[in-house]
Amino acid sequence: MGAGIMNEYDKRIAKALEMARAKAGISQERLAKRMGVSRPTIAGREQGASPVTLADIIDWCVSCGVPAKRYTDACIHPGLLEYLEDDITTEEKRQILHAVVDEMSNYEVDGWLYLYYGDHGSDPLGVLTEVLANLHTTLANRVAVCSTIGTNYELDHANDRDPDPNGIQPIMSIMYQARDCGTEAARRGDDAYSVRDVNRDAEKKYRDAPGWALSDQAKDAGWKISLFLRKNKI
Repeated sequence: MGAGIMNEYDKRIAKALEMARAKAGISQERLAKRMGVSRPTIAGREQGASPVTLADIIDWCVSCGVPAKRYTDACIHPGLLEYLEDDITTEEKRQILHAVVDEMSNYEVDGWLYLYYGDHGSDPLGVLTEVLANLHTTLANRVAVCSTIGTNYELDHANDRDPDPNGIQPIMSIMYQARDCGTEAARRGDDAYSVRDVNRDAEKKYRDAPGWALSDQAKDAGWKISLFLRKNKI
């Protein structure tokens, strides 16, 4: 992104930044103060006149107090933010979801497959509804739930009480990073947060670990191999 004629990608970045700030309900002056830059820099980025890196986008979202993934994805998928903020059809929602799945990392794909087909003993729709209910509570409450889950997980693993020890394990550093960022935001009185790091190293360790692939488990569970083979999106 820079001076001159903007391409479509530049335009989507500029639009996503503008919409993130609008969602936060803060002025350019206030955002500039939070980010430690000048107001013209903020205006320039929203107009596509200033260069923007991925780190800049994440820092922008953190400063706005909005989830970064929603806006970084909007830079990749045309019309995503407009779709999410408008009343759209079920078919359009499915198309968006398909695009999201195509961009998922191995860890995300394995996690969703485990939610639906893993031997964890819980009903997938019940777990999904539990997550949805949690997301409709305050950030402070969500942080508290996250801390409880982390403690329970560590205690059960320390005492070999995992009901499915051979199932896909969570990368706890990702959850703890989110918890810490959420805690900081809740202390500021915010009800949303973003993480500054995308934790690629943690996901890479997961991908490279011996036996990480789910192919045998997928076959046993009757999962479609075509879905499973969409990997290496990290």
